[in-house]
Amino acid sequence: MRTKTRSPRRDGARKQPSQVRSKALVDALIQTTARVLLRDGWQAMTTNQIAREAGVSVGSLYQYFPNKEALLLALVERIADEMTARLIEVGTALGDATVDEGITTFVRAALDLSRRDAPLYRAVLIELPRQGTLELFARVNRRLADALADWLVVRRDELDVADPSLTAHILITSIDALTDHALLFQPELLDSPRFERELRALMAGYLGVRRAPAAQRSPPRRRRTT
Repeated sequence: MRTKTRSPRRDGARKQPSQVRSKALVDALIQTTARVLLRDGWQAMTTNQIAREAGVSVGSLYQYFPNKEALLLALVERIADEMTARLIEVGTALGDATVDEGITTFVRAALDLSRRDAPLYRAVLIELPRQGTLELFARVNRRLADALADWLVVRRDELDVADPSLTAHILITSIDALTDHALLFQPELLDSPRFERELRALMAGYLGVRRAPAAQRSPPRRRRTT
């Protein structure tokens, strides 16, 4: 049974917006938080600055967010919700996908999640361990792992998989670590076809999928002799 991780009280919003006007205010505050975080960084960011740039009073901000940690939490929740919506599309797209199609779908989904608004995701990713909000993105990974496990059950006879849930967890955790590391230290890899091929090879190898015979692969280029 899963247990829910409760966020510290100081990090939660004071109240939930109910009217259209208040929802627009909260949306403006979250969008401003993203902009200021990207431009100035976490240490320099203040609630006074966010309120000023959002065009509202600090008092109005404090009606919904007690501090900047609460604003960051709201921003992370929004990013996680957008990622989850994307994963629902991935699960639907799988359908009766072949083994090769399924592997490609999952790898590209992982890359797309990291590439989408990459500068903001990187800035947020740096702060997650410090703010204790890693659970929100862990939720996204569980959603992706669940979709992968369901697909593995369908294709089980074609793969070397004893425990679909555990296999999915290991694969998603591994690919997530690699894409996060790329985002933080080598962001150019996220757009590299070679990086994508290596991730597909990693996944295919773990699932017991054989690579194409050597005769079907592109022959290595020969060096020109002078």
